[in-house]
Amino acid sequence: MAHGELLRKFVADQDFKPIHMRIGIMGACNQRCHFCNFHSPNEEQFYDLFSFKDALPTAKAVTLLRQFAENDGRAVTFCGSGECTIHPGYAEISRAGHDAGLRIGLITNGSRLGRPAVADTVVATHTWVRIGLNAGTEATYNAITRDRERTFTSFVQTVGRLREAAVAPDFRIGFNFVITERNHREILQAARIGREAGAHYVRFEPEFYSALGHETIDAVLPEIAEALNEAKALSSDDFEVSIPKLDRGPMDRVETVEGDFERCHYSRFVTAVGADGNLYPCPQVHLNSRYLIGNVLEQGYLDVLEGGPRAEWEAANPRRTDLCKSCFYRPQNELLEQLHRGRIELEQALDAYAVEVPSTLHEDFV
Repeated sequence: MAHGELLRKFVADQDFKPIHMRIGIMGACNQRCHFCNFHSPNEEQFYDLFSFKDALPTAKAVTLLRQFAENDGRAVTFCGSGECTIHPGYAEISRAGHDAGLRIGLITNGSRLGRPAVADTVVATHTWVRIGLNAGTEATYNAITRDRERTFTSFVQTVGRLREAAVAPDFRIGFNFVITERNHREILQAARIGREAGAHYVRFEPEFYSALGHETIDAVLPEIAEALNEAKALSSDDFEVSIPKLDRGPMDRVETVEGDFERCHYSRFVTAVGADGNLYPCPQVHLNSRYLIGNVLEQGYLDVLEGGPRAEWEAANPRRTDLCKSCFYRPQNELLEQLHRGRIELEQALDAYAVEVPSTLHEDFV
């Protein structure tokens, strides 16, 4: 709703390009979290194109971000199947993207944030950083991540230092906690650590697998809900505790179609690139061969986006119900569907949004 000009084009069926790219430049990771989708036997059929050996060459990654910026791109989030900050060219790639006018976000395990090359880059170029916390004690953290770099003990000092030194006036840094059967008793401790570290927020999300949903933690969901309520009490004007939805169903190999929308509209605003160099319609389904659109390193970003590959993919997959029956971006897609059908009058909605939300934080990371 912060992008009225794009919504007007969307409602009028006019062409426009994605403004936000989610990109994984590295398949490898220096941790091996027990809940990681890309290494889980629960996801072997879904992320069939994942390889820890994949990595975007620095020069090609720089070229890709420049092409994205030249074609209406506004923001890029480094995330993906591996840990982007262990890429030897992370600083160069980030600075090139920033110099091209892109805003930079990072999802990371945090292990390299204390190293000068990465820290200086984050301070100078990044808009936000989200770090995997995933435990309330060092022992549990080390056990579930197999960390060997004393990452957990670095959080308290590193986060506050980056927050204080960041150049971007709207810089935000916080933690993400994936709730599993092995760490759910440390939810409250983790929230306290986030507050002590000087983070802007801690964000909790339940362990999720595309074919299982939250089934791995079904037995302890009441205990999790109680702990989340206790953690929520730590919220203040300076520190947010974000509480998740705990009953989301599976996404893959299911028959029930969730959501009142027929097509994936969200992929017109946001796109995804994997460490394999391929363009995908959505970050949730990247590295799945059913969703592969085309290789942007070999063919060029614009040629894949507007040329044959994307058009062929759209023609072959006209309805999202043929593939992903559930959706991580259901609220966005349902809103867009209502606008497109005319059930919500766009200008009235934009006027109301302007009154309720005078300014939108990080609006280009849609």
